[in-house]
Amino acid sequence: MTLTRRQTLASALGATAALSMPARLFAQSGPILHASWGGGVGDTWTVAFAGPYTADTGTAVRIVELPNPEAQFRAHAGDPQYHTGIGTFVQGVNMMRDDMLETFSLDEIPNMRNIDEKYWLKTEDGRIAGVTPYFAYYGIAVNTNEASVEDFQSWKSVADPKWKGRLGMTRPIYLSTYDLTILAKAAGDDEYDTAGGMELLKGMARNVLNVSNSLAQQNTMLERGEVAAMPFYSVRVWSLNEAGVDYVKILIPEEGALLLPYVIFAPKGVKDRGMVADWLNHIASAAPQERGAALSGYIPANRDAVATSEIKAKLGGEYDDLRARLYQPDWGYIAENQKDIVAAIDQMLATL
Repeated sequence: MTLTRRQTLASALGATAALSMPARLFAQSGPILHASWGGGVGDTWTVAFAGPYTADTGTAVRIVELPNPEAQFRAHAGDPQYHTGIGTFVQGVNMMRDDMLETFSLDEIPNMRNIDEKYWLKTEDGRIAGVTPYFAYYGIAVNTNEASVEDFQSWKSVADPKWKGRLGMTRPIYLSTYDLTILAKAAGDDEYDTAGGMELLKGMARNVLNVSNSLAQQNTMLERGEVAAMPFYSVRVWSLNEAGVDYVKILIPEEGALLLPYVIFAPKGVKDRGMVADWLNHIASAAPQERGAALSGYIPANRDAVATSEIKAKLGGEYDDLRARLYQPDWGYIAENQKDIVAAIDQMLATL
């Protein structure tokens, strides 16, 4: 019998109904508390990761949906309220540099051996500070009722004056890490020299209808055709397509798209450290990452993960083929310079 996504979610959520108990009770009774972003991300973690782990080990995992897990980790530094949480790679780098993360040896998380080391969040002495379970990518989303996919075969297209008032754009905090980085590459530079990227970003800003404050707003802008296109996340377009919005497409321009690794980390001083290490090792394995790909279009980090024919059709090829078209910048450098970059973007936008 084939189950729909809704039925699959309902089944998994029903199987983990006991996990809806208050967080403080869980912290006392032992189940793992995992801080996640909400919406589809929380659903994916319940179905693809937490539910199967509980079934296999008998250890309950509660997915706690939060607007920003990093903020909670920082607010409770020294008194962890969660065992693990998700963040962007830049967030992980910043917390690691602030000595806020628990670290693990490779022997404690052996499945990391099947993840390319360039995707590891690790300390200078090689200890693991975070597990990368999967990637998304940052490309150009196009509403094909408003524009043609051929119109955006290059990142430079977003600066074309013909799109004045027809593009969407995110906030400077994300422009600094994502948009500027890939636009710099399109200009022939990189994250270390972003002058050309800043000029393209300025051109895009002149074409923007408005700067969106949330992913939900960006989804709406694209779905309703309020904008013809905007830089956007592959998994968000995947969700739109799965919901029947097939006229919104995600493109990888000729210069490539930006690879976005996500990371799962544990706060320094986390309780039940051995249990947490086992949970992280499960996250690093191929099977849950394959389930995450089927549910939400995430690209597995574990090299043993196999793409089904359906996944290959939706992604346009094997996982390795897709990774080859994605640009992996120096996230450590970007994180270290983020404040200055945000300030420069704010100043640029103020002059328009």
